[in-house]
Parts: sequence; structure tokens; C-alpha cells
Amino acid sequence: MTTAFGLVAAAGVSGSVQAEGAVETHHYRLSAAVLACFIQNREIYKAAAGEPVFLLSDRCPPERPHTLLDTLTNEGPDVRIADPNALDRLVTLNRAQLACLDRLSVVASDAVVLFFPDACRVEPSTDGS
Repeated sequence: MTTAFGLVAAAGVSGSVQAEGAVETHHYRLSAAVLACFIQNREIYKAAAGEPVFLLSDRCPPERPHTLLDTLTNEGPDVRIADPNALDRLVTLNRAQLACLDRLSVVASDAVVLFFPDACRVEPSTDGS
């Protein structure tokens, strides 16, 4: 049985494994413009009740923080074969990861970046996008 958490966790998290037996490093693949919007509107996201906090790339800036119900209602499952170069639409952050946005500075552009919330790091995408 698939839980709502399982659906949400699978919907927006891109991951890469460094080596067999290494710790998996989760990251999100976003446009720099979307990540800059998340950073600029971080106080709205911090006002969200509960954890995790949901950030939707196509709804930034948000009118209000998104709830799990909003996310599940408005973001149906995508049954297409996943494109490893597709941008993530749903970002889920815990409070510590959300606080990381206070320390980031990203210039809005069409460039694709990788956001590593656990390490509070942003890197340019190296796949040519």
C-alpha cells in the first residue's frame, strides 16, 4: 500500500548515489529563477504549519504556504517515464533545510541548478542544460 508520504516523497526528490555503500545525497533540479523565488519568499514558507514544508515550482511566489492536502489535490501522479533531466516541480523541506534558504544567494536565470538541502549547497547542473 502506498502512503501519502510515499507519494509526496517520490514526486519531487531527485537523488544521486556517489558510490556503492555511500550515503545517498538528495538534491532537487530547479531553474535558478525558481530557487531564487523560493529564497525571496522564504518567510511565507516559514509561516507554514507542520513539517515538511511544500514548495511548488509552478506556484512561486505562493499566496500562502502549501499544505499536504493542497499538494496531493493539485499535483496528481505523473505516470510518464521519468526524464532524469526534468526539473523538479515539488520540493519538500524540513525546518532545518528551510532555514538553509537564509544562507543562499542565487541570481534568477534560466540556468539549471542542483539544490542540495541537507548540505545547504547549490551547484550548476553539469548535464548541459
